[in-house]
Amino acid sequence: MFIGRKSELDIFESEMNSNRASFIAVYGRRRIGKTETIRHFCVKNNLRNVEFTGKLGVTMSSQLKSFVDTVRNDLVPTLENIKLQDWQDAFSLLRKEISGSNNSNEKIVLFFDEVPWLDTQKSNFIDELAYFYNNFVTKTENIILIVCGSAASYMKKKIVHNRGPLHNRLTSIVPMESFDLATTKEMLDTKGCRYSLKSILDLYIVFGGVAKYLSYIDSKKTPQENVQDIIFGKYSMMMKEYEDLFKSLFNESGPHYKIMDVLSAKWSGYAKHELAKHIKMTVAGMSKSLDELESSGFVKALPMFGKKSRETVYRASDPFSFFHNKWLVKDSKSTQSQTDFLSLSLSQGYKSWSGFAFENICFMHIDAIKKALGISGIPTKAHYWNYTPLDASEHGAQIDILLEHDNSSRNIDIIECKYYDGEFVISKSYHSELKRKIAVFNEKTKFRYNIRLVFVSVDGVARNEYFNELNCIDVTAEKILMKP
Repeated sequence: MFIGRKSELDIFESEMNSNRASFIAVYGRRRIGKTETIRHFCVKNNLRNVEFTGKLGVTMSSQLKSFVDTVRNDLVPTLENIKLQDWQDAFSLLRKEISGSNNSNEKIVLFFDEVPWLDTQKSNFIDELAYFYNNFVTKTENIILIVCGSAASYMKKKIVHNRGPLHNRLTSIVPMESFDLATTKEMLDTKGCRYSLKSILDLYIVFGGVAKYLSYIDSKKTPQENVQDIIFGKYSMMMKEYEDLFKSLFNESGPHYKIMDVLSAKWSGYAKHELAKHIKMTVAGMSKSLDELESSGFVKALPMFGKKSRETVYRASDPFSFFHNKWLVKDSKSTQSQTDFLSLSLSQGYKSWSGFAFENICFMHIDAIKKALGISGIPTKAHYWNYTPLDASEHGAQIDILLEHDNSSRNIDIIECKYYDGEFVISKSYHSELKRKIAVFNEKTKFRYNIRLVFVSVDGVARNEYFNELNCIDVTAEKILMKP
């Protein structure tokens, strides 16, 4: 059963119902469900389609041979076994066979998947694609041309922001992101996984909302057993997923690994110059890799609170990358199968780490949190904030999420993220810590803001004397993150 992707399908169907040719660019990280969504659109609407997928690291002649096979299988079963010399020949063949076999009143989808793998050096693939679209597709009303790729930075540069023959030719752009928690829950429910809210969050902390990863989950097993088998087991489906993922997305993936290693070790992130120092590269030398990671959804740039807008801090934002870089064995003398996740998940170290991972998930669901707080229509900026004391006479402070209302109101929500089984209880010492934290923030910002304290937790916060005195807002994961 197909789950989610309503907004993406709405775009495709709007293009299908138009009275002109369509040219759609789709991009998003590997395993996210791009291909399955496009296939579902075609099946749902009973559309003829020609689907051709690029291959990583093969020659152009091999790609062209596969292209002929695709045209034969999807369009012209009687097509002879011809040899194409280049992509000009390939698109000429496609044009000829569509013109000869297609009913002008029938919509047909031409779907080129993993375009970055087709556009090999000196192949001229993009130029020939542009010529095919500009001189053939635009003269029809029934062709839906879809180009898709996992390398988001490539898709943005070469397709979306193309300054050559494809400039302003797209009729729709469809960036695809991971499932949010609501859709993840829907997918797991459909698979027959009768898990608690906390258990679904436990899985999201490991796999994020990546559709392919979630498809591996077995409803007959506990969340911990699933993680053990899928990631750490002897025959695990994801033993080399992290390495394969980066190799497929980035041509020179060495700097990407280094950046993710460093960012995954520090939740608050680094400014660009700090990050460059840690990975021992210049800012200029690192920038391309950092931009590619950000475009692909592995890294998020956040504005520094109280600084100029161009000053940002970079944080790792992909749950699986966080998990991989913390818990998967890297010692070449060891193997992943030696890790007992069932025991690891009960350790204090893993529980503490899960608290930070939950904070990252809250960052990912800021829009849902805003909706629960009733401020969806207010522009905001989310920050991580801390103050390091200059000497022993001062107190430091750290804030999980600082949600600044960007509407001249000077309102700020200080969000505390608490990942516990059952209700979280504000103790006397934690109550004092919160008051001190707010006092430090007020002092360092010269009392310029109207502060509201918000707790985001799994099962809520106990209503004791300290909760009442703080006059805070309590929002549970069920209210915010699982809301359809």
